[in-house]
Amino acid sequence: MKRLNCALIVGLLASPAVAADGKAVHDAVCYKCHRTGVDDAPKTGNKEHWAPRLTQGLPALYQAVLEGKGAMDPRAGREELTDEELKAGVDYLVGLVK
Repeated sequence: MKRLNCALIVGLLASPAVAADGKAVHDAVCYKCHRTGVDDAPKTGNKEHWAPRLTQGLPALYQAVLEGKGAMDPRAGREELTDEELKAGVDYLVGLVK
């Protein structure tokens, strides 16, 4: 029974839902530009900067990170990240200003 429980825990930890840690993605990828607002990136935690983007809705924000927008490369220049991880980064940024 212990072996089965360990296998279940390992399986859950490897799932995208658990792996998609928005803060970790932000800290590793997004923070570099969004901390200072370089190239018109909306600053992390700045409600005024995020307000016009939030009116577009989450699907538009997800599309921006997946396909690129303005100075941001597609997938934020990180091809190794999954869609879920990138979306988690967006969710984290949005959560800071709601």
